[in-house]
Amino acid sequence: MIHKSATLPFWVFARKPSEDTTLEKDIVRWIRICAPERSNRWIIANVLWLLRQYPEFRNVFYFRLEAYRTIFSRLLMTLARFFYKPLGTLKFFMSAIGPGLYIQYGLGTIVGAKVIGRDCWICQGVTIGFRNENSGLATIGNNVFVGAGSKILGSVTIGDNVIIGANSIVIKDVPANCTVAGVPARIIKKDGVKILHPFSST
Repeated sequence: MIHKSATLPFWVFARKPSEDTTLEKDIVRWIRICAPERSNRWIIANVLWLLRQYPEFRNVFYFRLEAYRTIFSRLLMTLARFFYKPLGTLKFFMSAIGPGLYIQYGLGTIVGAKVIGRDCWICQGVTIGFRNENSGLATIGNNVFVGAGSKILGSVTIGDNVIIGANSIVIKDVPANCTVAGVPARIIKKDGVKILHPFSST
């Protein structure tokens, strides 16, 4: 009961119309991926379950609530963090991430893009950030999958529906509907069609 009493007022405060249900969409997606059998449960029950089960979700939850800059929100944030500690190795250094964000494991993961679209999936060991002191940050579209250990560096643009293979290093733009892999990453599939000999030329 102590967990519920700590979280319920926080959740009520979080439900602001101006947020356009972004947090709710996160919750729905996490449940669909992690526990589809809970899809018909009340959303508050699913919030509590996710907070208990997934430290990565806690980071996403707190990231969304960081948008509130009132004393009340800060107090509630402190209370919630006391009961549900976030994952220390998952860091967000940005503000614009679309709804439906899913973080798989989140160990050693740094997320610092210019903007990330909706329904993105980021695995463990990922770094999204600057390439050097003069570079900008990435613009990442909707429904992008970033595989474990991948790096997205600099002011590249990643189109919608892109799959970035594990341990890839992305330093160039990637068009929509492509799969990339390698160091540096190259397109190995576009619009569902495999690219022949993608690594045969520079």
